[in-house]
Amino acid sequence: MHNEFKNGQLVMVYGPGKNNGNFYKNQLAVIVLRDPYFKDYQVKFENDTEDWISPEYIQKIS
Repeated sequence: MHNEFKNGQLVMVYGPGKNNGNFYKNQLAVIVLRDPYFKDYQVKFENDTEDWISPEYIQKIS
């Protein structure tokens, strides 16, 4: 199965995170890695926090 997003790619997050239940509105983040079982992505935000996000809440930045 292919990854929709590459490690190190800059993306926009609009949706709930899975760690703390935070809701992110148009937050810039960088893809850290993809979980092969749950298919979620770990992202790192500008303030150096990390969270797991479902791919449906991640958008590519052109």
